[in-house]
Order: sequence, then structure tokens, then C-alpha cells
Amino acid sequence: MKEKLFKIIYNHFPDSNNDASNWKLVLNNSNSDISFYHLLNMVHYFVAYHIKEGALDLSIVIYDNKQPVGVMPLMVHKDKQSGWILSSNGKNIVDPVFIDTLATKTKKRLEKNLVALIYDLANQLNIKQCQFINIQYFNLSSWYLMWAERAKEAFSTHHLLVDLTQSLDNIFLKFRKSIRERINQGFKEFKVEAHEQVTIELFERFRLLHKLVAGRVTRPIESWSKQKQQIDEKESFIVTISDKNNDLIGAGLYSYSRDIGYSSVSAYKREWFNKPLGHPVRMKAIEIFKNKGLKWHEMGQKHLKMDTPRPIEKELSISHHKEGFASDIIARQHLIVQMNLDDKN
Repeated sequence: MKEKLFKIIYNHFPDSNNDASNWKLVLNNSNSDISFYHLLNMVHYFVAYHIKEGALDLSIVIYDNKQPVGVMPLMVHKDKQSGWILSSNGKNIVDPVFIDTLATKTKKRLEKNLVALIYDLANQLNIKQCQFINIQYFNLSSWYLMWAERAKEAFSTHHLLVDLTQSLDNIFLKFRKSIRERINQGFKEFKVEAHEQVTIELFERFRLLHKLVAGRVTRPIESWSKQKQQIDEKESFIVTISDKNNDLIGAGLYSYSRDIGYSSVSAYKREWFNKPLGHPVRMKAIEIFKNKGLKWHEMGQKHLKMDTPRPIEKELSISHHKEGFASDIIARQHLIVQMNLDDKN
């Protein structure tokens, strides 16, 4: 199967490869807001997350006249109920990214080639439909609009942001009053530290804390290894919170692209849940993001009762908590597209 899929890719993009240095070169030469879904290491993380489901990395650097001009994050994994899923992150297919100096005509040609590639990969894997997401915050990309012409269904999700272009004082003042109080209390009572260089020992303490809090192993060890690699390659960091005895009672792992910082995973000891642990940890992460010159901190989805599937009460509660930090709430568009070959063109 792997050989057949790569043969399809090379039929459409004969010069394509997965070169990490050229991938970064493309991202660095694009003025688009780069999401963490566009980081090659993030694709590797999602592949590792689904490794037991036969996940394969199909991501490519796209070349024109032998020069790297674009990247397309892409992977497949096999769900027990749905069969093969073609995506960029285990669920959605995101926009490709192209360098800014690429001619509009060339970009359109390459996007059309990518559309044809996705149809052919889906046909090979007997995939009936794919889900696309407009990852940009405040506009609809040409890529999204091409798929919108083919879509059978569209829906929105809502996401919570912190505007990092504001001063730290203004960011703090826009938080909900109770959030500000809990942040101040947390910094007074606990030791909060950011770790941009993380030892194996500290990372293992964090992983085992997550296992303890969850009560089980929630995902493959390979995915944790990829997150450690992201830290080593300056795409993630850990914020820890400790008690007066310097015992670790919680931590959060935060990932970032050139433009946007994200909440990846966190864990806090249950016996401390009545204390403000996550509040100062997120504030410390926001400070780090701000110091790095990022534009936005994306905290996650704002769940609504009307969402499908309907969120559970815990999800609604977490969403309400995060909303206390948010300066902006945006609607992100999704498309469901039937992978009929008749619609290929």
C-alpha cells in the first residue's frame, strides 16, 4: 500500500520529497500565519499518535523549477469504523503553504495538482469523503474556496484566542476578573517555571504525571517521543508548577509555530484541583509566547450545546474556563467533500 501511495504522489509531483530544511525554508518565506499543523514535526506527532492504526506520513515539499515553493501536510491512518482517513492532523486536511514570491498562476496550477492528488489518494484507499478546514483566522483561502465548490456540507467551530500583539498588562486586564485573581494567587502560593530546554528526566516526570492523572496510558509512547523532539527543536516548551517542597504538582506542554502558540497537553494532580494551578501556568506560557514575538495564542475550541456531537458537561466547563482568558473568539469553517472521481475537475 505504501508504495502505491507514493507512486501516486510522484506521478503528480515528481520532484517532491520530505526534506525538513526545505520545509522550514518554505514556511519562513511565507507571509501567511503559520499554524502548528503546518510544522513537519507536528505531522510526525500525529502519525505517531495513530501509529497503531497504520498511519503513514504523506507530507511533501513541492518544487517548481527545482526550487522549494510549497508544503502540504498530509497523512493517512485507518479507523476501525470509518476505514482509511486522509488528513493533515488525523481529522482535517489543512491548506498548503506557498512562498510569497510564487506567481499567482503557478500557485493555482499547483493547488489544482494537489486537488487531483487528494482525489487519487482517496480513490486508492476507497475513501468516500474528506474533511477540510480553513485554518486562517480572518479570511477564506483560495484552497478552501476550491473545495467549497465541491462540498456537500459546511459547518463551523468556534475557537478561543489571546491577542499577543497587545502589551502583557493589557492582555492581563482583559482576562475575566476571577481569572486574574486566580493567576495572582497561583504565583503567590506556588513555584511556576518555564523550561525551554527539557531534560529526559523532567520530560519523563511530566509523562508519568499525565499517566497518573489520566489513570491509564492514553496514547503511544512514540507520540511522547515526538513531543520531546519538538522541544529539542525549539517548537515546544514545558511550564511546571511545584509546591513549597519543590514537588511537581502540574505541568503544561505548549507548542508554537512562527506566529501562533498552542496548548498541547497538561496534567495536574487531582488532590490540588481546588487550587489555581492551570491559571499561572497559562499566564507563564503567554509571557513566553509574547517574548518570542508570536501574534496569537490559540487555547482550543469554544464548545457550544448545539455542536455535533453534543459536548459533555466537562467540555463545556473547560471551554467556559478558557474563555475567561480570551481576547477574541473566531469561527472556523469546515467542509465535508465526497471523493467522487467525477468531481475531480
